[in-house]
Formats: sequence, C-alpha cells, structure tokens
Amino acid sequence: MSLKRILSILLIIILAMADIAVAENYFAKTSGSVPVYASPSKSSKKLGTLSGGTWVYLDATKNGWAKIELNGKVGYAEASHIKKASRTMYVKTDKATIYKSASSSSTRMEIVGYGTKLSAAYISGSYIYVNTGNNYGFVAASSVQLSDPNTLKKTVYIQQPSGKIYSLPDTSSSSWTVSGSTKLTCTALYKDTWARVTAGGKTGYVKKSQLGTKAYSVPKTTVYVTSGSAVVHSEPNSSSAKIATIAYGTKLTAAETSGSYTKISSGSHTGWIKTGDISTKNPNTLNTTVYINAVDVKIYTLPSTTSSYGTVPTSAALKCTALYDGTWFRVTYKSKVGFVKKDKVSTKKLGSSTSSPASVKSVSADWYKSNIQSIFARGDIATVTDVATSISWRVKRKGGNNHADVEPLTAADTAAMKKACGGDFLTWHRRSVWVSIDGKKYAASMNCKNHGKYNIKDNGFDGHFCIHFTNSRTHCSNKVDADHQNHIKMALAKG
Repeated sequence: MSLKRILSILLIIILAMADIAVAENYFAKTSGSVPVYASPSKSSKKLGTLSGGTWVYLDATKNGWAKIELNGKVGYAEASHIKKASRTMYVKTDKATIYKSASSSSTRMEIVGYGTKLSAAYISGSYIYVNTGNNYGFVAASSVQLSDPNTLKKTVYIQQPSGKIYSLPDTSSSSWTVSGSTKLTCTALYKDTWARVTAGGKTGYVKKSQLGTKAYSVPKTTVYVTSGSAVVHSEPNSSSAKIATIAYGTKLTAAETSGSYTKISSGSHTGWIKTGDISTKNPNTLNTTVYINAVDVKIYTLPSTTSSYGTVPTSAALKCTALYDGTWFRVTYKSKVGFVKKDKVSTKKLGSSTSSPASVKSVSADWYKSNIQSIFARGDIATVTDVATSISWRVKRKGGNNHADVEPLTAADTAAMKKACGGDFLTWHRRSVWVSIDGKKYAASMNCKNHGKYNIKDNGFDGHFCIHFTNSRTHCSNKVDADHQNHIKMALAKG
C-alpha cells in the first residue's frame, strides 16, 4: 500500500473520531418521549420508545445520533433528545477510595465512608467518575449503588458522658469527641453495627451499641470528703480557678469523672474535685453528744487552726458526727457544722456539781481492782475538793498508768487549787482530797507539784500533777506510796 493511501485512511479515521462528541458510558437522560432504533436511521427497525426522564448510558454521538444502552440493550436515538446528566450514587461498602484515574494503582485522593453521596458523571471500565464535594476522581463501581441508604432520620444520643465519632465505620479512622447530651441524627446503619450520624454539620460513624434515643443523664452518686479539706476547681485540673474549699465529712453529689477529677455539687458550689479526696463511705457515723470542757474554745470551718469562725462557751453541747485524724471532732453547733479539737471536749457535761464536792459520803476505790480507771478515764473531767480547806476546782485527766495524771481545767481552777494548797502549791507534799465524778465522791491524795508535759495551754499551770487512789503506785518506784495512802484514809474518815 502506498504512503499516500495510508495517510488517506488515517485522515478518514481522525475525522471520524472528531465527530464523536462525548466519551463512552456517560450518564444521560431522555428529553421527552424518544423513539429508539436498531441503527442510526429512522428507516431502521424501531426497538421502542423511552419516556421522558429515563436514565440511559450514552456511549457516543455521531451525525446527530446517540448510541445508548439501557438494561444491557444497545440502540440509537436522536442526539438532541439525549442529555448528559450527573447521577446521584451512594457508597455501599464501609469505605471507598477515590482515585485520580480509573485504576487502583493511581494516586489516592480521598477515602469516603458508607452512605456518602456522590455525583457520578460517567463509567470508565470498572470505575465511575464522581464528584465527592471535595474532589473529582474515580471510584470502583462495585463500591457504590443507586439506592439511598440514608433513610432513617432518627435522633439518637451517645449513652455515656462523651464518645467518639469516627470518620469511617472503623475505630482506626480519625475521630472527634461529642458529649452525651449532643443530639445526633442517625441516617443509616451499616451491617447493623455502625450508625451513620450527623452533628453540627459533620457526618461520621458511631457504634450502634453506644447509642440510645434519650439524652445521656449522668448518674448521681452521694460521696463525702475524706481529706481535711478539698479544693473545688472550675475545671478538672489544679491550674483552673478555685471555687471553694470543702471540709472533711461534707456530703456531696458526684457526677462524671475526667482524669483524676470528679464533678461534684454541694449547695451553691458546682465544680471539679480530686477523686482521691472523696469516698462513697460516710464518715459521719458517731452521733455522739459532747461538751466543751475548757474556756475560750474555738470552732473551725476546717480541721485546721487557721480557719476559726468563733468560740464556743464552756459546757456547750455539740453533736459530734465524726473524728478526723484522731485529733479533730466534726461537730454541729447551733445548726452550723465545724471542727473542734478533741482534747477540748468531753462526753460529760460540766455543771455546778463540778465546782463543789458531791453531797455524799466518800468511798474508797482500788486503782487496780475497782473500775475507777474507766470512771475517771483519760480526757474525763472531775471536781477535786481539798479536805482541809473545802476549796474545789476542776481537773481533766490527761493520762497516767499507776495513778491519775491531771491538769487544772482553766486558769480559774488553777487559782482555786493554789489557794487551797497554800504553801504546798508546786511541791511534792501530800494532801487529802475528794474527787467527785457523776455524783459520787472518792477518797484520794494529791501533790501540787507541776511536772511533765501539758495539754491545756491556757490554764496557767505548766505541766500536770498526780492524784492517787487506794493502792495506786508512783511512776518512778512502781510502789504504793504510804504517805499517799495515809492521806486517802484521812479523806475517807473526814467525809
């Protein structure tokens, strides 16, 4: 074949290709009622008529005729009645990759999830050219469908304080967090496991098992402060603003947690508190009445001497609900809750009988064989009356194993003791005394010598002094002191 003949054939092919206006397999619609023929001629066999708006595949146009395909059958219709149109399709798999060209080896442009709406233009082999709203590219035809799965339109909520919404129905995909009170619109279910949801203009996926039809309500739990004081912050971190300081034993309502903090409410305060400072166990279980046994006793808002809000009168009755750190009583006084030092109270009320001897005959109480050590227990208050002068004063037992170590209760009691003892004050000289406790009067002996440590700081007496009962012993020798025992007998004889 001559070169001229070859060029002539090539020119004919090029001209023929130029007459093709569109690529193969575009999505198209019929415009009005359209006859379809077996070949591009009205004189050819008529295959049927398509009604207006029928979707077809547009293969090619030539010489005013469009080659179309419908349900696997090929025919021809006048090109003026066949219009290209974008067709809406939806992803039917858990995810679909959008490629730059019709090949899985080409550049990946985007990954879209189940139910994503796509605008499809044409088919190229096993791929469809689509617009995702973000990109134009090709998606595998096997990953999409014409039917819309987004038909639920149901309001749902994540059934926990907060939860993740994933960009794909896959926990390894990117995610963002929403609260349990955020309204979500569920549009579809994927494999009955993942819910496709929208919130705030964003679409993602949540595990179906995490959803419910009612907004999540944080369970309320009653808790109590278990540290001396707990700081309430505005946010779940120590660097946020301090709203309040709440004392030991305070009842709180706890809600959700965040890290090492728990959200609580107490009266007018709502904020975040360290989880380690609270417990569901109620420490307020004592329910005991105690009485102030000293003067000028302060009551504190916290178990700390830096938080005083007033004083409590001597002999005032307090309702004790808890003991903190073995040192502080949590008490209620005149409907106000506070804290008082344990050594400032007693379970026995100081009345007029404590400033004068009991009006009964004195009795002997063996230190070891009777129950005098529990009657006059550590921390208890008693009235001491000097037999020789009949002067009385109050004392508080601080300790002692072989006998009772006591301190004058107040400065006034120290003054009365000094007056009664006269020249024996602050000496080891023995004196006969009566010790009155709960309406009974016990024969005893004492010395006025101040020694050892003291607990009461404002009574004007530096240390403690000793009171002996029948058969009690001294500390150093661990022996019964004859002089003390003689004075006990004298007290027993005098009254």
